[in-house]
Amino acid sequence: MTGKTEFLSSLVIGLSLLAGCSVSRTVNEGKILVTQDSPIFDKRFESVTIKDINLKNFWVQGDSSDEREPVPLDNHTFSRITEQVKRAVVNIYTIRLEERDAKFGIAPNDLLPIRIPLVSAILDIIPFQVPIPFKEEGYSLGSGFLINREGYILTNAHVISNSVNIRVVLSEGKKEYPATIIGIDRMTDTALIKIEPDFTPAVLPFGDSDKLKMGEVVLAMGNPLGFQHSVTSGLISAKERVAPSASDRYVNFLQTDSAINPGSSGGPLVNLHGEVVGINTAIVEHAQLIGFAIPINTVKDVMGMLITGKTERGWFGAHAAPISPAEALELNYSESEGMIIKGVEKDSPAEQSGLKINDVITQLNKMPITNLAILRRKLLALVPGQEIHLTIFRDRETLEITSTLARKKTGDEIKAEPAS
Repeated sequence: MTGKTEFLSSLVIGLSLLAGCSVSRTVNEGKILVTQDSPIFDKRFESVTIKDINLKNFWVQGDSSDEREPVPLDNHTFSRITEQVKRAVVNIYTIRLEERDAKFGIAPNDLLPIRIPLVSAILDIIPFQVPIPFKEEGYSLGSGFLINREGYILTNAHVISNSVNIRVVLSEGKKEYPATIIGIDRMTDTALIKIEPDFTPAVLPFGDSDKLKMGEVVLAMGNPLGFQHSVTSGLISAKERVAPSASDRYVNFLQTDSAINPGSSGGPLVNLHGEVVGINTAIVEHAQLIGFAIPINTVKDVMGMLITGKTERGWFGAHAAPISPAEALELNYSESEGMIIKGVEKDSPAEQSGLKINDVITQLNKMPITNLAILRRKLLALVPGQEIHLTIFRDRETLEITSTLARKKTGDEIKAEPAS
């Protein structure tokens, strides 16, 4: 890249030594070492609430109508889409704080002139060396994409987590821009950062991830292993996948066989109309062509949280699971879809609203709950103090329940449990 700075040069040299998204490994990957008081966080929306935000024009919404014509495939279809999309895809390089262990003390075998097996074995169990955690700066790389002309960029939370310096490089690779963090949502592994562009950016429109079909062709773009602005093609292998990590159990992923490698995290997964349908986020170690992306409709629901930087979830205190045919028959419930209440926590907003075990939730805020994935996604956007409206089925009657979410105690806001 012409005019590459010392920052990027050092980063690329470091990356050649490791096969991962981060140049150095932290002791505790999930630990927050850089708080929102840091200068890397943009404070422009700190006094704004989600209710104050109008998201109507914050991103460009693609055409999600069912009447849209299919995209014809020829030997240049992918290259045309790539040329259209790549101008809005960026590479992200960061310097971040990392916590590592240093061994302090004398190694047991250093006490012996030669290694005596029995004595050495005894010394090995004595804690002569004590691990002491310390902080140092490390490097990481990832990807992202521009979503509006003001310079806002979507990426993964883990790409910029604990960053003290962020640099964004556009597809031409001729110039880098410093970036600040608008908001991070670690629960959905999404983040919003901002550059101050001195040009009119190309942006990517959002598609409708709910309308994706299994077997649909998609393209993944990003910065895999430092190879800038790469594209791979594949299919939607599955939808509504439970996260491979237990810590990500709230998000239902898109599964794709489009290659997603370390460094691709945060890049867009696009359909053949050039619309973003997901954010590339995870790979399964030792697997071939199994990657995961956060559905873009999940990102739409949490965008208000990302803008305000306030990601605390509201607490309702109910546990729900998809209703089974046997349960529906027992309750005289004639529909095949709905979430049955399995438990109500004491002194919770759910209990105070009158919700009971075996109530069947059919709508949340007037939106039909057709499956577990939709309920999980809607719960991610609920904040303390927010009023929610539930339509429930009980004793052959349809009832309306209104409640105000509280600050979360231990546990989840409305636990949505997998079907047994």
